[in-house]
Amino acid sequence: MTPAATTAQTPTVTPSAAIWAFDTPRTLGRDIGVIRGLATALDAQGYAHTSYLRASEFMANASHSALIVQGVTLAGDRYERRLWQGEPSAGPTTITARQGRIIVAATLDSTVRLWESRDSGATWRELSSPVRASVAQLAILPDGRAVLALLNRRGMQFTLTIATETAAGSSRWQVASPLPASPSAVVVMWQRDAVRTNQEALPPIVIAQGMAGGVQLASSPDGTTWQSQTIASATPHALALSAVGNQLVIVHEEYGARVLWLASSTLNDGWQVTRLATPSSVIVEANPLLHDPQTDMVMLLTTCRFPERPFGSHRAQLCLSRVAMDELHTASAWEAQWREPWTPIAMAQPHTAQAGAVVVIHGMQAHVAWVGQYIPSDFLHINATQAGFVTASEAMATTVRIPALAQLDVP
Repeated sequence: MTPAATTAQTPTVTPSAAIWAFDTPRTLGRDIGVIRGLATALDAQGYAHTSYLRASEFMANASHSALIVQGVTLAGDRYERRLWQGEPSAGPTTITARQGRIIVAATLDSTVRLWESRDSGATWRELSSPVRASVAQLAILPDGRAVLALLNRRGMQFTLTIATETAAGSSRWQVASPLPASPSAVVVMWQRDAVRTNQEALPPIVIAQGMAGGVQLASSPDGTTWQSQTIASATPHALALSAVGNQLVIVHEEYGARVLWLASSTLNDGWQVTRLATPSSVIVEANPLLHDPQTDMVMLLTTCRFPERPFGSHRAQLCLSRVAMDELHTASAWEAQWREPWTPIAMAQPHTAQAGAVVVIHGMQAHVAWVGQYIPSDFLHINATQAGFVTASEAMATTVRIPALAQLDVP
């Protein structure tokens, strides 16, 4: 699927791989302060919609938060809306755009709040939340009903509650708790991509929650009945779900270690699990894998460190690793990709750090959003107390054509 006209701008080329073409990166928002809880989604037409929390930060104390959503309407017009503003106690955001609906969820004052648009972002209304919760992920089923994965904390345990609308937009929810309580607050949701026909054997929706020593899953054909599974690996720090061909793949970071774990299955077979140790130059991140079925290349977007001059520090920049699909569980294939020199992706102006990449996939198009952090220029001349605002950041985004990434480098 080709990118929408309004997001597919003038292509640029990375110096390290001349055939890799990217859309020109676009700044989503630049303010004094910090960007938190970045989330993004692609609708059926390939237009991107992004949500995040924007906060001022004075001497590491955040204040004056605002929940921002922005994107492109079906008419090709860019929009930006402030859905909420107030004092912090704000957690992550999540967004989905399917079946003519865009829904944003954010944790504000330990309560998940929801907003919906039915006109591709032009207008918004707040929805009723089914239960009080501290963490949320959301999806929209093929029939238009929303599904929420909510975590509630009781002592040192987190209980997963799955709430499914009884009808699209009804504000009435059917609640289920198919998994046992877990000490992990890590949860992620995956939706089948209708454009990728090789995913037809996978369930429409899968939810993964971390647990001690692995991951537990809940999958459903209809958002009402749920089947559970467990995967033995390691206690996760972050999770990502994606599909590679007809298999579901879980990528997760190991809590307290520089290690990535891969687990893959058709959900009807056993899970194949691989441990991947990463070098010190890698900032370990769990992101969905990109898969090009034409070349059967599997790609992982992560972040690596490069020496920075003249200050003797390091700069963080987005990078890509690629292996053949039949080498997905071959640790040495990934380790070969992680040796210096790296192949960085030149998608943005230099920042002190480019990190927190968010990847969403629709068809053969991937949308990548990330936060670029920088130090204001006056910080180099005066101390932090005089500078006041000591950090700033900007949310960036670009559209990537997966086949371009999958091609091998040419001399």
